Order: sequence, then structure tokens, then C-alpha cells
Amino acid sequence: MIVYNVKRRWFAMKGAAEQYRIREKLPPDATIKIGIADRTQLAALLDALCEPPACSAEGVSQVAAVPERVIDNAFVDSDLDIPKFLRDSWARLTAGKGE
Repeated sequence: MIVYNVKRRWFAMKGAAEQYRIREKLPPDATIKIGIADRTQLAALLDALCEPPACSAEGVSQVAAVPERVIDNAFVDSDLDIPKFLRDSWARLTAGKGE
């Protein structure tokens, strides 16, 4: 199976990936072709996208076809995803101080 990655977007077709890349004014090397040969590689890719390995050597044999920048681009700091007022409210609730 082959999929294409541009920034944080995934595409089944190269043409769609290229159109997106051009629309975003990105260089040609921003389109990354990823070949997945078996379920083990697919599982390793999905694991790496959800939780990047602690060190770059971990899991390299299973996701060897995936450049490290694909994994890096997919990772978003949770502080950026969750608004500060919600993080603060959650911290108060878990500390037992209520709302």
C-alpha cells in the first residue's frame, strides 16, 4: 500500500497530494511517499503517529520507509491542542478544588 503525506495531511492519490502541496506553496520535497508492505509496518506507523518513540532508534526497523519528519510533523504538543482555561479547570478539578 502506498500513501502520501504533505505536512499533517494524508492522501491515497499522488495527484491529490501534489495539488495540496502546490496550493500550500510548498517545495516538491514536501510530498512524502510512504510504502507500507504489511500489517506490522502499518501498526508501527500508527503507533509512531500516536506516540513518537522515546528515541529515534526505537522501532526503526518496522517504520524504516517513513522519514522521521513525518512523525515529527504529526506530533502536536498537547498544550497547543487544549485551551489554557480548560487545562486550568482540569488541574483544579483533579486537585480537589472544584470549579
